[in-house]
Amino acid sequence: MGEKAGTKKRIPILRDPLKEWTKVIGEIVSTHGLDGSVKVFSLTELMGRFKPGNEVCLVSPTERRLLVKIEHSEVRGKGVILKLEGVDSIEKAEKLIGWQITVHPDSPPPLGEGEFLVSELIGMVIVTVDGEEIGEVIDVISSPAHDLFVTKRGLIPITKQFVKEIDTQAKRIIVELPPGLIK
Repeated sequence: MGEKAGTKKRIPILRDPLKEWTKVIGEIVSTHGLDGSVKVFSLTELMGRFKPGNEVCLVSPTERRLLVKIEHSEVRGKGVILKLEGVDSIEKAEKLIGWQITVHPDSPPPLGEGEFLVSELIGMVIVTVDGEEIGEVIDVISSPAHDLFVTKRGLIPITKQFVKEIDTQAKRIIVELPPGLIK
């Protein structure tokens, strides 16, 4: 019934899934008000990451991790005021100063109206408003003025002037191009 002499009892070691939440999107820099809200310095341009209802992982300077849900957010320049679930007093909020806010690296960024992931666009077929097929999107290049579709026939500026419709369901991009822009 008891343990056999000479056998060692195994201790199960469990992997912490929150260790995988490594993409830092902000750092808590101070409290805001008395209700437990915190002021966050954003380290992402994708402010939709702070949308109410989103789950984020808080990481302390000693690597302690907490999964929390965002109850309320208010963007203020490069900062964000967040109200986090379970943080309901200034005392609790003060303990979070210096903690990082992370998301899982595989979590897709929230997209606004008319925003697309490059991975969605690559492979789509570009067609003119007249029905002429230009070819597939091979790549997307970022440039200071605007992004560019790369096709075998040339570069197409991704602006409302040229791109009339992006249909992710049909995997088609409708463009209106001036003569001579592409080969």
